[in-house]
Amino acid sequence: MNTARFFLEYYESSFKNEFNQKNGNKCSNEFISDFIYFTPIKIELLGSYISAGQITLFYKSLIDLKYLIEFSDNFNRYWHVLRGYSETLSKLKEDPSVKNSKRLYCSYFEKYGDRRTIRNEHWFEKKRWEFLDEMNCIYTDEELQKFIQKYLQVLSENFKIYLSFLKIFINDLQKLQSVSKNQKVES
Repeated sequence: MNTARFFLEYYESSFKNEFNQKNGNKCSNEFISDFIYFTPIKIELLGSYISAGQITLFYKSLIDLKYLIEFSDNFNRYWHVLRGYSETLSKLKEDPSVKNSKRLYCSYFEKYGDRRTIRNEHWFEKKRWEFLDEMNCIYTDEELQKFIQKYLQVLSENFKIYLSFLKIFINDLQKLQSVSKNQKVES
């Protein structure tokens, strides 16, 4: 409920600062109502992309939810995992060859630096390097296909977890918005 409250208060404050009190309240209510209505539609579309194996579309569409990472550690954590896995899986599906997987590993290694085990390593960093280390150990097309299938399943499972947090968030937001509207009517 705290995440939803923070989200609601943030946007109420943002709109009030941008407009006068009356218009700010109206814009804020419209924004929250649109979020509650359209976000499940976006999520359903994202789920259909995973089911259909359209990982590139999933990766590109996921950017629409990036702003939520500011409001919850769970949104932050799972959004980054979904984004990271889907980007690499998309590239692997475009060119499902061992040579491409090695090329991808090298580009990520160059981008993120040498792999060092850190005592209190961030959850996402650990996931990223487990994924990349496993990808680096691929030497046959069969191993690559198994890797892709495994991580498509992992992507799907992580999406379900992300979705569960988002559904709770939307339900909490609906309750808060309802309470907020009732308080304004009573005033």
